[in-house]
Amino acid sequence: MDTDSRIEETVARDSGRAMAGVRHQLSGDFALLRRWRPVRKARAGIAAVAAATVVVSMNHMTGPTGAMWWHAVIVAAGSILAGLLVGSYLGAPIGAEATVCDTRWPLTGLTGLVIATSTDPGTLAAHLFTSAAPILLAAVIQPAFALLSLALLGWALRKRLQLERMALTPSTGGASGDACTACRPLFPARTGTLRGPSTPYRRRSQADVSPPFPLPRGQVRDGSGDRTDTGGQFPRLQAHRT
Repeated sequence: MDTDSRIEETVARDSGRAMAGVRHQLSGDFALLRRWRPVRKARAGIAAVAAATVVVSMNHMTGPTGAMWWHAVIVAAGSILAGLLVGSYLGAPIGAEATVCDTRWPLTGLTGLVIATSTDPGTLAAHLFTSAAPILLAAVIQPAFALLSLALLGWALRKRLQLERMALTPSTGGASGDACTACRPLFPARTGTLRGPSTPYRRRSQADVSPPFPLPRGQVRDGSGDRTDTGGQFPRLQAHRT
């Protein structure tokens, strides 16, 4: 009994630590989202509305067949996650820039939402699972796609927020995030944006090196513009000036 009780206490302690870690990470994610600029929040909202519009237009939820109540819940939750995920790509800090590889997660998640909430016979789910019975499609396949799509979008958003938090947190150990280094940037920086204002090249003329006023006898101006005493070593030049 003592051994069993110690095992139960250990399991309860480990599960409590795991839940505390999850709550800490979620609170950090929500705090980071609240610190987004208003422009970034507005872009995420626009992306969420656009995602919901695309999903509803492709799964025919507003058609004559109608949709189940949980279809609307899945579309709303998935659209919010997709909007936040797209918002994490826009205006990301240095070190958390989005890459082309990151676009696969919202595209895959929204495609899964379309399959999970399709109702009409001519939709994507009906074409993909033509041999499946309607009851099997509605009771097993589509709920599985719904859960997998939400999990994928949530996981991708969490990874993006974690990468952004690492980019904003000063690190002394030189640790880097999990950004993909083999993919092209989603928003490549324009050439010359980090440079200062450029001035057109102009050939130096004689006016640039010639003195603006006559120099005393025995002095000439070198290439850098400084006066140099010749000490009488150029009698011809002095004679020419005289």
